[in-house]
Amino acid sequence: MMTAVDFEVDDPWDTPRIGRPLMSLLTETLEEREQPHSWLPPGLTLLSGKTKSGKSTLAEQIAEEVSTEKKVLYLALEYNKRMAKGRFERFNESHQIHLVLEGEIDRIGQGGEKGLEDLLLTYNPELMIIDILAKLKRLNTGHYDAEYKAMTEIKELIDKYDKDCLVLTHSGKPTGNDSDDPFDKIIGSTALQGVPDNLMVLTQNGGQTKLQAKGRLIFPSEKILTFDSGKYSERAGVGAEYEDKAPVQAEVLKLLKASQKLTVNELANTLGKDKGQVSIICRKLSEDGKIKRKNRKEPWEYVQQIPDY
Repeated sequence: MMTAVDFEVDDPWDTPRIGRPLMSLLTETLEEREQPHSWLPPGLTLLSGKTKSGKSTLAEQIAEEVSTEKKVLYLALEYNKRMAKGRFERFNESHQIHLVLEGEIDRIGQGGEKGLEDLLLTYNPELMIIDILAKLKRLNTGHYDAEYKAMTEIKELIDKYDKDCLVLTHSGKPTGNDSDDPFDKIIGSTALQGVPDNLMVLTQNGGQTKLQAKGRLIFPSEKILTFDSGKYSERAGVGAEYEDKAPVQAEVLKLLKASQKLTVNELANTLGKDKGQVSIICRKLSEDGKIKRKNRKEPWEYVQQIPDY
């Protein structure tokens, strides 16, 4: 009589039916994905901002700059022909953009998934921009699972064809219960946040525009943008976020970054400012985590901004 031990059984670790051994993945050579734009990480990115905050303007500029070298599929789902002609008027034949306007593609769940897949297969873009998510995603009750599934449908299609994608959505209106985390204001918040590779939020406050980002494989970042002659540019350098609203704070940061350590007296003399004023500024910067000192007798020093996950 034959028993179970008489049959040769393959080791499931050698021949898995589903998945793979970890080491086979770690030893596999995968081509590193390039960042499509200096402000846009690779993968699926959800960009949020309040109505009229400049999200579409930013997305159009990214498309303009990327499309001179790579193909861009742009779903401008809130624009009719007249609006689109005005918004994209500065573009020219060097920009490789295929444009889809309002009413030209169905919503996902009503045939839009096939239309979107056909566009990706036909035009083979390196970057797809969806403006705006609410015009494309499947209609649902707004419950967590339904919102998560609606965003997952887009994510799976992007991953299937290995494309970069920027999806625009709205941030909610400020309330008295708001946290300090700008990402918490994304409409659909936790459900939508869980799916994309990256999250970005565009905010405007006191004449200053910030683009904040975080993701699974990127360091959290914050960029200060200025808007001039119809385009955004990045304001870089130590203390950039203070230059408009608190220029003296920005100067203190720059001095400490360059000189390593300085006392309040040394800072005041260099800046030509009152010692008491500089002392107050240093305390504020210390509260913001920008500078530090061991005790009141020690000089101030710049804190290297090391991002954490």
